[in-house]
Amino acid sequence: MLEKLEVKPEIIERVCYLIGNHHSYSKIEGLDFQILVEADFLVNIFEDEMNKSMLAGIREKYFNTATGKALLQSIYETND
Repeated sequence: MLEKLEVKPEIIERVCYLIGNHHSYSKIEGLDFQILVEADFLVNIFEDEMNKSMLAGIREKYFNTATGKALLQSIYETND
């Protein structure tokens, strides 16, 4: 699909890497990967009905961007 859209091969490679590794938290490198992981957690927290103590651990361990932390707090009312 991306080839049909004439997306550069290096971008296709990166997209495939991100898709294939977005649950491999030890492999997080690059802002795109970090944003993907944080966005995935924002959805999974809701879907898995995680409690406040689980949220605190996830925030500490996986959220590094200011925007991700702000969204986590605004959506799930966590404390800084």
